[in-house]
Amino acid sequence: MRLSALFIGLLSVAPAFGQVLNTGFVDTAGGEHLGKVSIAGYVDIYGNNCPAGKSVPYMVSSARGNEITANLVFLDFRYRSENLRARLVPAFGTYMNANLAGEPGTLKNLLEASAGIRVSKKYNVWLDAGILGSPYTNENPVSKDQLLYTRSMSAENSPYYLSGLKLGLPLSENLHFYAYLINGWQQIQDYNSEPAFGSQLEWNIGKNHLINWNTYVGNEESTVRPNYMMRYFTDLYWIGKLGKRWDASACVYAGIQNYHLTLRADSIFGPPPHLRKRQHRWWNANAQLRYTATDNFSISARAEWFNDPGTVFQTPMNTTTSGYKTGSYSLCLNRKVNSNALLRLEYRRFFAETNQSYYLFGSFYRNNMDLLTGSMAVWF
Repeated sequence: MRLSALFIGLLSVAPAFGQVLNTGFVDTAGGEHLGKVSIAGYVDIYGNNCPAGKSVPYMVSSARGNEITANLVFLDFRYRSENLRARLVPAFGTYMNANLAGEPGTLKNLLEASAGIRVSKKYNVWLDAGILGSPYTNENPVSKDQLLYTRSMSAENSPYYLSGLKLGLPLSENLHFYAYLINGWQQIQDYNSEPAFGSQLEWNIGKNHLINWNTYVGNEESTVRPNYMMRYFTDLYWIGKLGKRWDASACVYAGIQNYHLTLRADSIFGPPPHLRKRQHRWWNANAQLRYTATDNFSISARAEWFNDPGTVFQTPMNTTTSGYKTGSYSLCLNRKVNSNALLRLEYRRFFAETNQSYYLFGSFYRNNMDLLTGSMAVWF
């Protein structure tokens, strides 16, 4: 699929309806307001047909198999005054268990925790510090904000959260720039002494379309990956309304991971040839579409492909295969119970290249998997 053509084609047919919001961030709307403080809550319950005792391969969102359990449960406390703001989001569930497994102690249960000051009232410039929502890709962990219930492989293999500083600078009414000084690629506890850098450019085209472009640069050396060096990453996504009944989104990204085949060797002549810098490259693309048939019922679909031949993020469970190259397509039924509750049923098929097997059932590796997931989300 030529996503550039998809972007252009979809943008050309959309009239103006409503305001498009950036679903790349955790929901900041709703809740109960008590003066300068607001409190919101969210409960996401799910179950799927993945074999008991196993998890959906390579996923951190709603991944537990053959049981009814909580994906994400949180309370969202926010404070806002003219020049100060703060946010605390303690959270629990299988998403937190899987996605923050590498964080120490109570940090495992913080979806967000940040404080901000307005450094320029004239230009409305804010500086926020702490555990922040990530701008990367067009999806966040809160399922109710997404076109489908499950997360795409693009979101599952890029940061859901960042830890560090964020400087927001409005360039115009519809164009905003953000700079990030962070600990690294989705890490609260820093793995090395070098900071990483990110940028975000968000462009609202009227009320119907939003285009977001992000970059990331950072050293990914760690005890787990001691031969890793600099990582370079960029993504571009679009979110749009195509009339009263159609919503759509698309995302493309690519990255480069520099590495050495083994650890560096001390030598007055520098590293020998077999230790010189190498590169892994990976990329992803997805497109999503939702049709709203009635006020309470909609149907949505997604197609995607993730190509990671150097296994920067994922290693096939069948170690005789080479690289991680897989895709999926999904169909999701969405039923609003009321303004604060949503029931969903999603069918998703994962597939890999015909000569490679990724998905394990019992003792058998296969190159495909069918996943049926039901969910209920309630919020205030």
